[in-house]
Order: sequence, then structure tokens, then C-alpha cells
Amino acid sequence: MYIPYDKIFNTLALFTSAKNGVKLKKIGQKLKFKNNLRYISKNKKQVIKKLKRKLSANEKINVAFYVYEENRWKSQSVYDIFENDERFTPYIFVTKNCSAKNNMNFQTIKDVKKTYSFFKNKNMRVFYAYDIKKDDYIPFDKMPIKPDIVFYSHPWYIYKTQGPVMVSKYALTCYVPYFLATSISPIEYYTRFHQYIENHYVPNNLIKNYYSENMKNNGSNLKSTGHPMLDYFYLNKDKTFENKGYVIYAPHWSVDKNNKLHWGTFLKLGKEILNYAKKHPEIKWVYRPHPCLESYLEKCNYMTKEEILAYRKEWANIGLVSLNGDYIEMFMNSKAMITDCGSFETEYFLTKKPLIHLKSDIEPTPFNPAVQKIVDSCYEAQDFDELEKILDEVIIKNNDYKIDDRKKVYKELGYENNYAAKNILEDITNSLK
Repeated sequence: MYIPYDKIFNTLALFTSAKNGVKLKKIGQKLKFKNNLRYISKNKKQVIKKLKRKLSANEKINVAFYVYEENRWKSQSVYDIFENDERFTPYIFVTKNCSAKNNMNFQTIKDVKKTYSFFKNKNMRVFYAYDIKKDDYIPFDKMPIKPDIVFYSHPWYIYKTQGPVMVSKYALTCYVPYFLATSISPIEYYTRFHQYIENHYVPNNLIKNYYSENMKNNGSNLKSTGHPMLDYFYLNKDKTFENKGYVIYAPHWSVDKNNKLHWGTFLKLGKEILNYAKKHPEIKWVYRPHPCLESYLEKCNYMTKEEILAYRKEWANIGLVSLNGDYIEMFMNSKAMITDCGSFETEYFLTKKPLIHLKSDIEPTPFNPAVQKIVDSCYEAQDFDELEKILDEVIIKNNDYKIDDRKKVYKELGYENNYAAKNILEDITNSLK
């Protein structure tokens, strides 16, 4: 039985002092959390039984992928492997995140339609999980296809009727982050969402072990499988790519102290890197900002909308500007990357090409053990003078003197011949035997 402890204690708080009211609300939240965990555990047993019955009866298992932004769609290989397995039928459920209007992540119905079109144009099975006419969320069990398994890619801004607690009543819940695990921050692995999820898939054992040591459940829902973002490299390991010589500048959005990451160096280096690019037209440049960077700069009054567009236009005049979700092939055709974006640190690392990490002046959130290994094997620049020296040596003179360091770490982290989608499929099918 699901009991809304938070609502009960919030009501009780109305009839007492403000101080006691705060205490009652906290008690209600704790009871709600514990009750949700029991509720999910009980539901999982029933869902597993249902899925086993469907398999034994040769009925298709419906797999839904919860998506609210096409730029963060990173599970194509997982969708494809379910598509090619006769036991499953995958679907995309396009919805809207529930962030507030004053939040930089706020979405409109126009955004929902854009995401829907992205998948429709790829000829994938896609449904609206958001009622456009009523401007309201559709509970997943009320969808035309009721899911048996739901994959999430975001741990935040999920409307409650589409969240893992409610969904656990009829479907197995899984989580593959839209980003590669990067920092040691609990926000990546220890929110209530992460504890409600029944299968949380992580890139490797280094990350799994670190998370497990810091979780109350000892990481009982963690599975080390690799990440689907990296499956492209496995699936195309025998493909020959043209080296078009692109040098990619990919700045992160966390440019100030108003966030917990502090990785971003755009305010310090953004203009200087652009000026350097203008002075070196012999290099083919690509500007690839984090999807949140421009909105964050505008929201925090670092740049006006006009200044942001003007800056982007300057890059377009001398090279390419990349803003869409399909960029891996561009990575493979490139020569090097300059970035302070933690997720790109790992993703680009698999190209085995030179990677230049920009260090923030603000004390950053530390990387997790796996990403720190990668950063240690790459080039690092604290300021523009250091960056210019690296670019002169590695890009202009073609002296990639850290290539052996990167190859060593590549093997140590187990990225060689790892196929995450296959590992995820096997994990789920093994749980149903």
C-alpha cells in the first residue's frame, strides 16, 4: 500500500508552530522515502514474475525509453539491440521536463514537438507522453503501449506520475545517464531517484566501486556494463575514418561559483581561444558548446542574447558550429579536442586522439577515479599561455607526446572491446531466467 506520508505530515504541520512544523515535514519526508523503497521492492517481485510469464508465453516485452531532450539521447545502441531481439519491442516516450519557468532547463510544448520530430525522422517508434492539447503529463500506464521496462536517462525534473516510484508498480525501472559518470558528487549517484531505480548501469568497476562505498545500499542496484555513448567506438572499430583535421573547442556551462561543479573556463578563455582560432586559419575549427552554456551565460547576465549569437557567428565565420545531438562521427574525423567538459573527457578519450583539458581557477568538484585517470594521461592547461604552448607543440608541430600514456589508460579502464548495449540486454534477460 502506498501511503503519502509527506502530505499527511505537511497537513499536521499547519496546526503547530513554525519550528515544529519544519520538524514534522522532515519526518514526513523520511517516512515517505522509506515507504517508497518498500513499495518499489514489493512491486519489483511482481513485475519480474509478470515479465517471466510473458517470456514463457512468447509475448513481446515492451521497453520504453523516457526522453525529454533529443540532444541528450545517448541510448541508441540499447534501443537497437532490443529492436533486433524478437523478445522485445522498444518505444520512445517523449515528454516534457517539469522544471519551473525561471529555470534554465525550462521547456515549452515547442521543445516537446522538436524532440518528437527528431525520433520520428529517424523512423523510430515514438509516442507523445505529454498531452499537447491539455498541456499535461500522461502517466505511462495510460499510454497506448503500457511499458514493461522503462529506461530513464535523466535523474531530475521528472514528473511524479512518470517517475520510478509510480512506474515500479507495472514496469522494471532502469537508468542509463545521458552523460558519462564524471565527478564524485552525490548528485550523480545518491539522490532519491538513484536509490529508487532498480537497475543503475555504470561505465566500469572503478566507478561502481566508488559509488558503492558511499551508498547506504552498498550499490546493490549498480551494474558495471560500460556506457551506450561509447558503443559507437566498438561497433565501428573496423571502420576507416577520414581525418579532416578538426580541432574542437567544447566549453562546459559551469563557469562560476553558483554551481557545484566549477569546471567551466569559458569566461576566462572563451574569447582568447576564439582569437587564437582567427589567427590560425590553417586549422579547421569546430565550436561545440555544452547545451546549457549559452542559456546559463544569458541567465547569469554574463552575456546578452545578442552577444552570445555574435560570438557563435564569429566561430561560424571561421569554422563549424556544432549544436545537434549527432557528433561522434565528427569526433572520429577530428584531430584534437580542447575542453573542460567532464563527460567529453571520457567520450573523446576513446578516439585515442589528443585531448586538452582546461583547468578552472575555481576549486572544482573532483573527478571520479576513472575520469581522473583519463585527465592525468592527457594534456592540461591552467591558462592561455599554457594552452598556446600545447597547441603549438601538439597541433601545429604534430608532436603527440602523450599518446602512449592514453593507450595505457584505455586498456586499464576496460574500454577495449566493450559493448554496453549487449551487457545491458544480458543483465535484464539473466534476471528473467
